[in-house]
Amino acid sequence: MRWKRFRTAYLLTMIITGSLSPVSSANRFPVPVLKTHPADQAISAYEKGYDYYRKGLFKKAEDYLTEAIKHEPNLIKAHYWLGKLYRETGQLESAIYHWEEVERLNDLIRDRRIALSVKNNEYPARAQTLRAVKLRNDARKLFEKGIYLLDRGHWDGAEVELREAVRLYPANHKYLITLARMLWDKEEKAASIKFYRDLLSLRDVSYEDFREGVDRMLAADMDYVAAPLIHEQKNRFMTNPGFNELCQRFSSERIPDIVSAGRIVQKLNGQVVINIGFNDGIGLSDEYSLNLRSFKPGKPIFDPDSGKMIGRTADEPTADLMVTKVNRDSSWALIKKEMGSGVKAGDLIEIKKAIR
Repeated sequence: MRWKRFRTAYLLTMIITGSLSPVSSANRFPVPVLKTHPADQAISAYEKGYDYYRKGLFKKAEDYLTEAIKHEPNLIKAHYWLGKLYRETGQLESAIYHWEEVERLNDLIRDRRIALSVKNNEYPARAQTLRAVKLRNDARKLFEKGIYLLDRGHWDGAEVELREAVRLYPANHKYLITLARMLWDKEEKAASIKFYRDLLSLRDVSYEDFREGVDRMLAADMDYVAAPLIHEQKNRFMTNPGFNELCQRFSSERIPDIVSAGRIVQKLNGQVVINIGFNDGIGLSDEYSLNLRSFKPGKPIFDPDSGKMIGRTADEPTADLMVTKVNRDSSWALIKKEMGSGVKAGDLIEIKKAIR
């Protein structure tokens, strides 16, 4: 009897905490509900991305490291290795953005440790108040000087002053959006997005500024920066019709159709038939020179709250191919190397030199 009472209490506790699903009386053994925390997903994606980076598979590494940041925007090591990856692939603007994130997060951690080490830090001293006032006044003077230089076309000098104003007063909406807009106009988009991100993270950001920042993030192909911000501000803006429209636009614009050159029709004796030929732009000169890759598209990823499709997992390469015979509406290709589960009818194909 004691064991039965204990078992009943234990199962009720597990159900209440979400570890087990409630079941009907007909089923005596509840089925566990496996929940993956975003932090665990972030670490898992980071580890895969880092592994691909070490193997030199930069595209896959970028996909997984970006996915890690989507789950946990403050994951320092993901930002660091993305910076390394972008530097090595020549994307210096993006490299700088992620390394500035590393610097910002390290500064945040250091400042918190210092604050926690100070005794009686719950009560602001008068000296602290005076210092805050001085910082505010210094930031205002720098901002005004920056605007003066900007009005006269001295963009580089204006940038120096505006950056310093933001450093001293990082929660001032006007300073942030002015600097972000100026950097955008200078075509320094990754740097601009950093300051838009800081602005959109503020609890009292206006919807107009929020909309502008998200539009710029999407235009810069940095949707992974916009996604967590939309989620954070959802409760504030959800009654605004414009915000709902923005969410729909975000979902539809950032999930493009799968891009492929064609499809595998049949596999036979070390070769495959593909459904593209002369009519699709392949010529005789492509025989024994055009390299293709077959792949299985990644599985859809759905937002657990809205149920909308928000992305896909990474594509799975299945084979490297080389065109050997071109017909009017089809071609033959030699299977040079199979990967993963191997090439099968229905797999999509891409030209290896193309960027999808």
